[in-house]
Amino acid sequence: MKLIYVLLLLLFTVPAFAKQPIRVADIGVMGLASHDLFQWNSRTRENEENGRFDLSTIFDYADGTKIHQGGNPKNASNTAVYSVTQSLVSYYSGKKATLLMSRKVTEEQAHIIARQQTVTFFIGMVKESYERFTNSRFPDYALAQNVNDDEQAVMRALHDILPGKIIVNRNLTQEVLVVTDYKLAMTQLSASEMMQMVKFFDGKYDEEYLHVVVPGFPDFQIINLQEIDQKFIAEQTNYNLAHMLMELHFYGKFPFFGNLVDFTSFGFHLENLFAKGICNKYVDGSPNPWNSIEIDCY
Repeated sequence: MKLIYVLLLLLFTVPAFAKQPIRVADIGVMGLASHDLFQWNSRTRENEENGRFDLSTIFDYADGTKIHQGGNPKNASNTAVYSVTQSLVSYYSGKKATLLMSRKVTEEQAHIIARQQTVTFFIGMVKESYERFTNSRFPDYALAQNVNDDEQAVMRALHDILPGKIIVNRNLTQEVLVVTDYKLAMTQLSASEMMQMVKFFDGKYDEEYLHVVVPGFPDFQIINLQEIDQKFIAEQTNYNLAHMLMELHFYGKFPFFGNLVDFTSFGFHLENLFAKGICNKYVDGSPNPWNSIEIDCY
């Protein structure tokens, strides 16, 4: 009875804004955003990324020698993230080529300007996808702190939303693409394919993520993404993945009100994470030269 009372109270006190559908493009954008903020080293148990939106996952990986391949191989781990990554690489390449054609800048200057423009473009994508993911406004403040394990735990719990399958149009017919199939991870999706809706939060990982085949030498490895996330959350935080998924299940049951940030007990970490991501300086106080957002970080 107490739970019903609380839910009814929420129903009559929270503004009735219908939740926007989440699309494949949002999966790709939020996935790449996660890669730009986090690079978890399971051996040292440390985050090796800098917790800021600067697309270091593309531009700084392998000392910048893999930009046109999308940088970190993780950015080609599934077709949604790969498609967003490649669209940003194309955007960067086009901007850089235009600058060089002007004959007014050097190669290095063209790279710097093109990367700044690409990061600005990416942050715009992140804002749109964040608001669809959460049904909440993107943070209008920035935090100069480092990202933390609680925030990574929330991003892991949001794997609930990952689609196991999507529809692609090939040879004038529609086909089902299994997103976890490593052989298809580097499939470039069309604009219409990226705009298709995915199943909303339901508190369950799609079956495909419970037995992901990872290529390796000499043998293939089969991993269970839910078990990996559960282990990280249990060891690194005070949260419990099963409880987080239950909250997401209830959140998904109410299509006409509430937002993920306020509805769940852990959503505020997501807001803080993205407020840190847009900070225009790094944790050590040095400026983030790739981020042009003029918001004071505290």
